[in-house]
This record gives sequence, C-alpha cells and structure tokens, in this order.
Amino acid sequence: MNTAFVVKMLRKKTHHFLAISILIMVISLSMLNFMVSYISNQYQMINKDFTNNNNVKVIHVTGKGMGDTTTQISLEDSRDINKLLNEKDLADKAKAYPVYTLPTIYHDSMDTAYSLIGINEELASLVSEGCTLKEGRICVGDKKDGKIALNVPVIEEKDGGFSSTETVDLDMTAEKGATNENAIFIHSIPKNNQAYVNEKEAEKLTKIMYQKSQNSPEYIKESQLSNLIVYVSDIKDVDTVGEMLKEQNYFTSYTFNSFENFSINISTNQMILLILCVFLVIASIVTAILLMINFLRIQKKEIAILKLIGYKNEMVVTIYTRLLTILFRNIFLYTLIIYLFNYFFKLIPVSLPFLGMIVLLDTFILLITLAFVYFFGIKKICRMDTIELLKKGKEFE
Repeated sequence: MNTAFVVKMLRKKTHHFLAISILIMVISLSMLNFMVSYISNQYQMINKDFTNNNNVKVIHVTGKGMGDTTTQISLEDSRDINKLLNEKDLADKAKAYPVYTLPTIYHDSMDTAYSLIGINEELASLVSEGCTLKEGRICVGDKKDGKIALNVPVIEEKDGGFSSTETVDLDMTAEKGATNENAIFIHSIPKNNQAYVNEKEAEKLTKIMYQKSQNSPEYIKESQLSNLIVYVSDIKDVDTVGEMLKEQNYFTSYTFNSFENFSINISTNQMILLILCVFLVIASIVTAILLMINFLRIQKKEIAILKLIGYKNEMVVTIYTRLLTILFRNIFLYTLIIYLFNYFFKLIPVSLPFLGMIVLLDTFILLITLAFVYFFGIKKICRMDTIELLKKGKEFE
C-alpha cells in the first residue's frame, strides 16, 4: 500500500487543530530563537567585558598605610603580598608583580622618545596580544615588528639632579602592540610613546643608564619601582584578594573596588542566563509534545479508518511518523526563514554568528519532541483496537 499517498492525503485533510499547533510551534520556536540569541549575546558580552577581560583582574597597589602615615610601595611589599597569598591558600589564584618606571630612551637620533616600563614577562598579555616581552625584545606602539636601534642615555647625577650628555646605542627586536592605556599603565598621557620590556631587559638598561652612579643597584632598582600589580586569574576571586589587601592597609585600585561583591554578581548573572535558556528549551519541548499528542488523539477516527481499509498497525505507525517528520521539517524551515528575515530586515535584533547554535538547538528540540511523541503517542495510539479508537472518538460522545 502506498504510504506516501496516504501521508499526502492526511496533510491535505487534517484537523484545524494541526494548523493551529504548527503556528504555535513556529511562534514558540521563533521566540525561543530570539531569546536564545539575545541571552547568548549578553552572556558573550559579560565574558568579553568582565570574565575574560584581563583589565578587571588586575589590582594596582600604590602604597601602604602605617598608622597615621603613608609609605611608598617597596619590593619587600611584593614579597610580603605573595607570602600572604600563600598563607591564605590563594597562591595559585593570584600573584604580585613589581612595575618599574625607567628613564626615557630614544630612537631615530633622539627624535622619538619612549617612556619605558619594566614588568614581568608573565604580564605580557596585559599589554597587548602582540607582545611577548621575551629577552631582547621591546614592545612599542609606533613601529612594525623587526629590529629597532635605541639610544640609551647615560645618566649623571649632579647637584642633586640628573643630566645626560652621552648615549649608548642598543639594538633590540620591536614588537608592535603597546598602547598608552592598558591594565599595566592605567594613567592616560596623550601622545605618549609607551614601551615595555621584561624585568631582565629593564635591569640591563638600568646598568647602562646608571653606570656612572654612586648609588647601589639595589637602591636604583627600588627607586624605579612605580607600583605593584596583583593579577588574579579568576574574576570570582578579585573581591576576596582585594579585601585581603585592604585588611593589610594597602592602597588598592581595581575595577570592582567601588562595587560590593561585583564579581559574585557577575557569576550569578551568568548562571541566571543559563538557567533561563534551559527553562525556555524545556518549555518549548513540553509545549510541542503536548500539541502533537493532542493532535494524534484527535486523529483516532482517521487511524481507525486506515485500519478498517486494511492497514496494519506498523503501517499506520509509519504513516504518522512520516507525517510528523514532514511537519517538523517544515516547522524547522519556517523558523529558520523567520530568523534570517529578522536578521536582514532588523525587525527584531538577532545575531548571525549564533545561527549555527540556533540550527542545532531547533534540531535538538524537534528531534526530542518527535522521539517522545513517537514512543508515547504514535506507537501507543496507532496500536489501539479499531473499536476502542471509534468508541473514544467524537462521534460516540
């Protein structure tokens, strides 16, 4: 017997309930797609602006309170903070690093000046993605990658001041990517050429600059210390580390400093968005299942007629499985067209990068619905006795 012909006839002669059900499912899936696209975009923005943003994971330590007095930060404080982090079981979550400000160096025969910062190589990603701060490299913002010739001033201390009449030529490898504003250097200075080197290179440059100084290398290194940076690997621990530093009377500056439990709120918001997505998906699946099973119940008379004219149970199951498969395929195409229509005509803002996820989500929902309806609807109803199907039909009510 021609099951394809029967499926075609059933599609033409279906209850109005089916048309309404299809409409409801298309609207339901479309609304779900819009909500998932919006929620995914919000989740992505939270990750970009906060969770995966290195800037919000940096705590600047600029000084320390000692009773009624204020002291400048020192290298000893860097060691003390790391020791404290270890005692609080936070050593694997945060680490303190010194930041050095070196005298200005020059390029192009003293025409171009660079304000030089020395930091640990582990902090290269905070400067820019293009900087590695490997040995022999300097990260700048105005040169392409390649060799760069630098003029390093030899500093002389005279009458309590500093001067320089001599320079030493030094070749380094330039890495483009340094900016005037980043997680390391938060103070904006217009038209300032900022450059970065690792601590070892900073020490080499310092030896060249202060080769005529009477001061000890330790004193010079301490005098170049600008501030400390505590980098926290996970945003959830920023508040904890920040509060710990405040308890030790350190002066701190970080993104969440003015907000109470901000990092916890970010994590909570992410969890709420995920729960909302899961709830919407479950609600869509339940709605679709109920609609299709109700449709099958209304189809009991047609199922009984098919059996009366000779169709076996398995054939009837096959017919209605094919019918619902075609309907679900059409529902999928309608929702996809509606999503693309909204993207191109900007009626409801949706994101094209999430199209692949939307396609997978709709496919998952429709397959789960079809499987559930098949096992708990089609197989159950289509295998009922003919008399039982007719007795429960509307004509016997």
